[in-house]
Amino acid sequence: MWVGCRMGSRLTSSILPHPSIPTIIQSAGVHHHMESKNLRRFLGIERSNKAKANRNTHHNERMFRKMRGRKTVLLELPDDVEQRRLDALTPNKLRTEMLKKGINPYREVQPRLWQESQVTFQSLYGVVDPYVKSEDSLPWGTNLEGLKAKGQDMLQSVQHKWHNYKSGTSRIKKKEGFEKFDTNTFGPSADLIYEEAHLALMTRNVKELHGLITEHAYAKMWPDVSEGSIMWRLVERIEPSRVVSVRVTDNPYKSGNDIAQITVRMHLKQILAVFDRFGHLMLGSETEPRTTLEYVVFENHIAVVDGKWRLHDKVYPRWVNRKEPAHFTMEIKEDDSRPSAPISLPLRAEELIKKRKNEKQKGDDDN
Repeated sequence: MWVGCRMGSRLTSSILPHPSIPTIIQSAGVHHHMESKNLRRFLGIERSNKAKANRNTHHNERMFRKMRGRKTVLLELPDDVEQRRLDALTPNKLRTEMLKKGINPYREVQPRLWQESQVTFQSLYGVVDPYVKSEDSLPWGTNLEGLKAKGQDMLQSVQHKWHNYKSGTSRIKKKEGFEKFDTNTFGPSADLIYEEAHLALMTRNVKELHGLITEHAYAKMWPDVSEGSIMWRLVERIEPSRVVSVRVTDNPYKSGNDIAQITVRMHLKQILAVFDRFGHLMLGSETEPRTTLEYVVFENHIAVVDGKWRLHDKVYPRWVNRKEPAHFTMEIKEDDSRPSAPISLPLRAEELIKKRKNEKQKGDDDN
C-alpha cells in the first residue's frame, strides 16, 4: 500500500513496513535535483546552472543598486572622429560649424595652440644627488649644538662615500664596456669634454654640440648664442679635476635603463664674455681672466654599449655663493633731441580723421 501526504514543505511517499502504520518523511524542498546533495548549491552560494543567475538575484539587485552606483565612474570619452573632422576644417567652415552649435567663435573659443614637450629616456632632466661635501670640515664645538653639527657632518660624509660605491661605481662596473672604469682617471676626460663643449657652443656647431652636452644642458646653454654670442677661452687649470660624486639610477624606475652621473670639481682660470644680439657686453670680460670653482655634472647612458659621457649640469653647493645674473644697463647720453617734457601722442583714429579731411579738401580744390 502506498501513502503520500504533505506537511509544511514537500513530502515524499514511502513504502510502509506494516499496512496499518503510516510513515511520514520530510524531504528538502530543492529547486534542482542536485541541490539536495550539495549544501553550497542549496544555500545559493554556487550556481547549479552557470548560464543563469542565483536565486533572489532580482531582490539583491534592488537592494544594492545604490552601492553599485557609488562605485561606478562615468567618463565622457572624446569623439576622435569628430575631432579629426574639426581639425581638418578651414577657419571659415569652422566658424560656421560653431555658429550652428550656438557658439560664438569670436568670443568663447580660445586659439588652438600647438603644445609639445620633449621626452627622452637616455638622459635625466636634473641631478640625481646634488650633495657635495664641504671642503672645510666643521670644527669640534664646545657646546652640544656644535657636537651635533659635527656628528651630522661626519655622518653625511660617510653616507656619501658609501653611496658613491654602492649606488655608483659598483653599478657602473657591472655594465658591458665599463669593467675597468676608474674615477681617478676620469678627470682628464671631463676636462676635454668641458673644453670641446664650450668651443662648439661658441662656434654654434649644433651637430657637434649634441654629442657633447645632454638635452637638459642644451636647453640652458643654447639661448646664450641663439639670441646673442659668447667668447670663451681657457687660460689655466689651477688644480687637476677630480671626481667628488658618482650616482647611477634607472629611468623609468626599476626598468634597467641605467643612467650614470658624475660630479667633477674643476678649479679653472678662464675668460668668458656674453654679448647680446646687438654686440653689447652683458656679462664677463674679453681680456680679464677669472678664477672659477665649479662642480660640473657629466652623464652617460650606460644601459647601451655606445653610450658616451656628456656635459649635463652644474651643482651649486650650499656653502658656495651662487653666481648673480647679468644686470642690463643702458647709458643715457645728453642729447638736444630728447624732449624736456612729456608730449601727448595723437591717437591713431585722430590721425586717420585728419588724413581723410585733408584728402577730401584736396579733392575739392582740384575740382
